[in-house]
Amino acid sequence: MGVLTGVRANLRSARQLYLRMHERHGRAAPVYWHLLQAVSLRAYRKLAYAVNDLVLQRWITPRRFVRFQDGIASQLGGHFYVIVMPHTLHFLLPCLALVARDVRVVLLLNGAADWEAKLLRQRWPGMPQFRVATLPCSSVGHGAMINLLLRHNERDFGLLDHDLYLFDRKVLAQLRFSDEEFLLCLLSDASGGWTYPLTHFLYFRIGVFARLMKDYQTGAQIYRKLPPLARGQLLSLGLHEGRPMKAYHDFFDTLHVLIALAYAEGMRVNQVDADVYHLGGTSIGTQHTKDLMQLYIHLCFLELVAEPLLQQRYASFAAPFKTAAELRPRLQEDPELIPRLEILDRLLGRLRSAG
Repeated sequence: MGVLTGVRANLRSARQLYLRMHERHGRAAPVYWHLLQAVSLRAYRKLAYAVNDLVLQRWITPRRFVRFQDGIASQLGGHFYVIVMPHTLHFLLPCLALVARDVRVVLLLNGAADWEAKLLRQRWPGMPQFRVATLPCSSVGHGAMINLLLRHNERDFGLLDHDLYLFDRKVLAQLRFSDEEFLLCLLSDASGGWTYPLTHFLYFRIGVFARLMKDYQTGAQIYRKLPPLARGQLLSLGLHEGRPMKAYHDFFDTLHVLIALAYAEGMRVNQVDADVYHLGGTSIGTQHTKDLMQLYIHLCFLELVAEPLLQQRYASFAAPFKTAAELRPRLQEDPELIPRLEILDRLLGRLRSAG
């Protein structure tokens, strides 16, 4: 990305952020105050991500994670990890309620607060928790987290997003691979002639991933420049720095280099049909950057979970709005949002029935 292109992208982002805040707060003074907070927090988090991913995730977390895995060795194999991000427990609690009886879940605290970890222990005292090393008010990048799991698991495992709701639990009893399969997913997307699994629900054939990472000296992180040993294999598929899997990106997204290497060796992904819903975007950005629809979803799930401590800690993130009912009329003024509201209503209804 050139300097001028980067400046333009940042200006567009700043303008969009200002418009969102103006729509939310109305008056100029609160908008500029919240804008300053958002920009300052974003600058800090960019630095923190670099330290977390390149220093703490390399030198501190792995040794601790190996000891943690040794302590729960009898629970490993066919297990699922759920990454617990800050301020997301109102989305996570319904997710876990759907699957906790059918699969062994390990919680990875990625910047989540101590009180959030305590609440989860109270709900599921037998569910192991591991805290990833991070700087305050920050987390580790998704690619770095997946690398940690791929490097320190000897048996097949799964990864489940905190805001994915699996209503078809029989899938959890059918996690097996045929000879040519290396990954199982529930959701996928397509771009530039490629279909690729989405990371919301994945089940890894660890032997394949461990070999690819070793042979090609590569990992699950985002790549703007391809690892030298992987370049030839990807070029055989027509993929290179100027042509990643996602045609609308100028980089290889999380896991895409490893997935492409497996494709080049003739392996394939098994996409399983399931009754599943993924919200998405619930841990991205901060409360300052959310649009009205995201704030509405936030309030709906707070009301769904009805946990007093979460109401106390999270409710102010949607300020100045206090209830979903207060915000909904604003959303119904936009015809493009009506289908999303209807889908959300159905999801909330199903979660209430399941609970």
